[in-house]
Amino acid sequence: MLITRASRRETSDLEEFFKEEEWDDPVLDKGIAFIARAGKIIGNVRLIEVDTNVLVIEDILVSKDRRGDRIGTQLVQAAMNSRGGKLYLACHDERLNWYGRLGFTVVDFDALPEPVKTFYEETKAAPHQLPEGHVHHFMTAR
Repeated sequence: MLITRASRRETSDLEEFFKEEEWDDPVLDKGIAFIARAGKIIGNVRLIEVDTNVLVIEDILVSKDRRGDRIGTQLVQAAMNSRGGKLYLACHDERLNWYGRLGFTVVDFDALPEPVKTFYEETKAAPHQLPEGHVHHFMTAR
């Protein structure tokens, strides 16, 4: 397995990866993607700078058949090591402990910087935009 920064030429491979994994509405036109390959793409994470030294981590996904192989951890660490700045992400209940092990802590949506709130509102991930019963936890690191 190899982790690299994705190039523009890999956009169609990323589109196919998300389609195969049944991931709706990935962000493909902003930021920098880091991908894990074992021939084909088996994992992705994207860093989007929403303000100077303020980054959102988005679309963290590992192929269903490769989950548990530490690929997600390696992808997030590669992304974190590539840039300085404050990091933010949104996740579901089952990922809180995993992100906690990577150095993230929970932060209230209202405490997020305005550019981060705006990003989540534009991507329809803000708490007031979610269907009833769907919960996002917001986290930060560094």
